[in-house]
Amino acid sequence: MERIYRLEDLGRAREILGVLVKHGFGQVVSGLPLHRIPGLGRIQDEGHIAENVAAPERAVRAMEELGPAFVKLGQMLSTRPDLLPVEWVHAFARLQDRVPPFPGAQAHEVITQQLGAPVEDLFAEFDDVPVASASIAQVHRAVTHSGKELAIKVQRPGIETQLRSDLNILYVLAGWLEGQIDLGIYTPQAVVEAFDRALTAEADFNLEAASGEALREALSDTDGVAVPKVVRALTSRRVLTMQWAPGRNLSEIEQTTADPQRVLDVLIDATFTQLFVHGLFHGDPHPGNLLVDDDSLLTYLDFGLVGRITPAMRDTMVGLFVSVMFKDADGVARTLYRAGSAEGRVNVRSLSDQVETLLETYGELAFNQQDTGRIALEIMDLARSHGLRLPEEYAVLARAMATLDGIARQLVPEFDIWTSVKPYATRLASERLDPEALGGEFLRSTLSAATLLKDLPSQVDQVLLDLERGNFQLTAATPAVDRLNETIDRLGRALVFGLGVGSFLVSAAILTVGLQFGSEGPLGVGQLASAAAVAFSLLAASGLLWGLIWNLFLAQRVRAVRWGRFVGLIPGLGRKRQDPPPGD
Repeated sequence: MERIYRLEDLGRAREILGVLVKHGFGQVVSGLPLHRIPGLGRIQDEGHIAENVAAPERAVRAMEELGPAFVKLGQMLSTRPDLLPVEWVHAFARLQDRVPPFPGAQAHEVITQQLGAPVEDLFAEFDDVPVASASIAQVHRAVTHSGKELAIKVQRPGIETQLRSDLNILYVLAGWLEGQIDLGIYTPQAVVEAFDRALTAEADFNLEAASGEALREALSDTDGVAVPKVVRALTSRRVLTMQWAPGRNLSEIEQTTADPQRVLDVLIDATFTQLFVHGLFHGDPHPGNLLVDDDSLLTYLDFGLVGRITPAMRDTMVGLFVSVMFKDADGVARTLYRAGSAEGRVNVRSLSDQVETLLETYGELAFNQQDTGRIALEIMDLARSHGLRLPEEYAVLARAMATLDGIARQLVPEFDIWTSVKPYATRLASERLDPEALGGEFLRSTLSAATLLKDLPSQVDQVLLDLERGNFQLTAATPAVDRLNETIDRLGRALVFGLGVGSFLVSAAILTVGLQFGSEGPLGVGQLASAAAVAFSLLAASGLLWGLIWNLFLAQRVRAVRWGRFVGLIPGLGRKRQDPPPGD
């Protein structure tokens, strides 16, 4: 997709800002430089939202009113406890797509265009009424001429254009919100960019098909779990065809003869197999994306958000999970510190003490009050509050625990998920201490050390040569000294400009006094020259004064403005980002 800012987006931008104000976020909107764009400077607060409604709930209502892109943004943020406080994560997790289905005739047109043949030629039966409808696509049931039942996922017509328009506006708003809202060490721009990548991938059904096939392979040996097979011959960028999966949503398990305890055991096993064995996981395993049949078979649906974890990430996640399960606060803190990055110093001891307090607090609660999901989310919240920036994949473990806990309480209210998942931690810990695993780790460490020792003589030799030739440089980060230098520089410029302004003003005053004493007769050449010199001195003093104001107060702010965003609103001058053309 390409990104381009258009005047046509202004109407939608005004609508978005109006909804934000309506739901009580007028203070944020008032801080935006809306006056710079005609038509956006007078957004009025209609005062429809009660003051006693919490901010996360108001944000959920606003996102639902604003439509698909914002609902998807909220759902993505609900999987990022490293970005938001726990109460916001829980609020966004309740967001649901509430979009009416589009006509079956339009689905026919999309299928014909994408697959190159009429629906009647491709299928013996095709139900025009969808079995499910969401913001990106809807699903129709079909039967092939050979009698196989299929699920046809058809992308909503025009949805990519609509999503791109909203993303353009989100980029502009994110640029304006830099420094105005606190997302820890993340920036609004970085959040929108991550959302853009996720949404672009979700809108390409070829990528979803590949993710579904990979997940099917990863779970092929897990008993009681199924992933529908993708029919590649009937799949394209905007149409995804899979085998029909019988069953009901997990939230409707009471309408089946399935055993809730068996289903929950299978779900836990499948979750930890994905995370800690294959490093490939379903990113949105809420009950609407899980089917269960009368035989307690659990089927995964919707593979638009399937994530991958590198071996190094998986090893760190294992360490974090094991530390949490065995209430090792110091291990949790050090694992978070090793996995994350921070711009400043992180007090690991303080982080460890807070994690220990958290674990002890939950440990003192009654059995039915212990919430393992909330513990994981609050640990991520502690890392964020200490300025630790974790790769977004590390939020998966916290979100997986929260989802499992919620489903467990729904299926088996008295189920102790903490006790249930502890054997996985024990097994993972023993595997890390296995001689074979330790041998492999020792071998990798030895190879790394050997490489270091091999390169060390040449590196030392280079340092000695640089010292001998006077080319050796040692740099250090000194923020306080840099600020002092900047202050001295500003004072120096102010002094120079001030002396110049004072000199010209004194000269003008002296020349003016001379003119007054010699003004009795007609103006001569000397008096005209003096008058011109007075005018020149005043103009020079004025120019230096404005130069001083520009240097000290205005230049830095003008350079900080992203003028490309405003130029992009002029038709034909939009800033574009061209992605590689997708293939069907």
